[in-house]
Amino acid sequence: MKYIIATLLVLFASFVDIFLFRIGIIPVQPSSFLIPFFFIICFLKYSIFDILDLFKSHTFKLFASILFLTIVYSAVSSAPKDKIITEIVLSIFTLIMYVYAVQFFRTEDKKIVFLVVFLAFSVLALSVWFDYFVGLPKFTKSLENMARKGGFGENPNQASSALKFLALCVLVFLQDSKTKRALFITAMVVSVFMTFSRSGFISIILILIFGTANNWSAKFKMNPLSLFQSSFKMILVFSTIYIGLVIFAGVIKNEFPNLAQGAMGDRIDLLLGQSEGSVIAEDLGSGGGRGDLLLKFIDKFIENPLGYGTAYTSDMRYTTHNTHNQYLQYAVNLGFLALFIYVFYLAVSVNISIRNDQFYYLIFIVLLMFEGLVTHSIFYNRCMLITLAFFDSLVYRKVINTLS
Repeated sequence: MKYIIATLLVLFASFVDIFLFRIGIIPVQPSSFLIPFFFIICFLKYSIFDILDLFKSHTFKLFASILFLTIVYSAVSSAPKDKIITEIVLSIFTLIMYVYAVQFFRTEDKKIVFLVVFLAFSVLALSVWFDYFVGLPKFTKSLENMARKGGFGENPNQASSALKFLALCVLVFLQDSKTKRALFITAMVVSVFMTFSRSGFISIILILIFGTANNWSAKFKMNPLSLFQSSFKMILVFSTIYIGLVIFAGVIKNEFPNLAQGAMGDRIDLLLGQSEGSVIAEDLGSGGGRGDLLLKFIDKFIENPLGYGTAYTSDMRYTTHNTHNQYLQYAVNLGFLALFIYVFYLAVSVNISIRNDQFYYLIFIVLLMFEGLVTHSIFYNRCMLITLAFFDSLVYRKVINTLS
């Protein structure tokens, strides 16, 4: 059964299950077949007593609290009933999948766990490359007209988000091998670069800063002195990466002009210093940019800090775009209490990483904090949820081993 669970986790984390549904190989949606099948297999393999301690985990408490608030706020929501039901079902699926994924990662052999995260990263990264130079089928007009590619992730921002989190999981296993780590970091940087996601670039920089400053160790070694000593190394690394990306962008623009169009072409020009616009031009003033949405939903929250109800921000009668911000999604839909719970959760996570001497967990939480500023519905993304389960397994595996 463990190999079935491992295969399903790879499919979920790399978005292959959704792609297979799109092209008709899987006749029904993953939420109607593969995910329930995953739950059944896990239910048969893991006893309720095996996972009972996970109900006390800080992440389980977060998801349970959000589920409770989602149900309570459905009573006052003006959103359509189908959107409210979808929100509640997704919250339940998130809770169950998290528990079973943590149980898998903390009980299975390290080689199997490594293969799961490495294969998920490799499949998704290769799909992005294939999408660029060969092309994957497009299922909507917007995807068909999009020069930026997302591979199995479809949306480039979603693909870059999954790639960086999966890459961080893989790096946990490569801390003792400089050569393998260097090769993998190169693959990570180039694959995320192919999506031309600005948030992806920033996240990669954060990973490199923290990793280099801590000498890529899983234990905390970073201090002001080591940070200063590694500053030259980081400058050298960033300079090399930037030069490489500029050269790569130039090759794409000159040799593959059909790829350097639209938003992708604008970002290539920006990287090459040939852009007439600014880096925030598409975020403010267009009405649907992240900056415009930030201001809009902050005003909404100030007007009613108690919350507008479940699924309000996804109701197209009131807004053409969702928040693109996890903090505001919780705040506007479920009120200041949900926002406080989530911020408190992040603070507790930082404390847990320090208390358990898990440096990669700290990097993950920093990326999660940043991701919340640019993306909504983070935990409904199966890749995000699976990588969260992976890092939680590092903490709760250690607690179990200590107790036993």
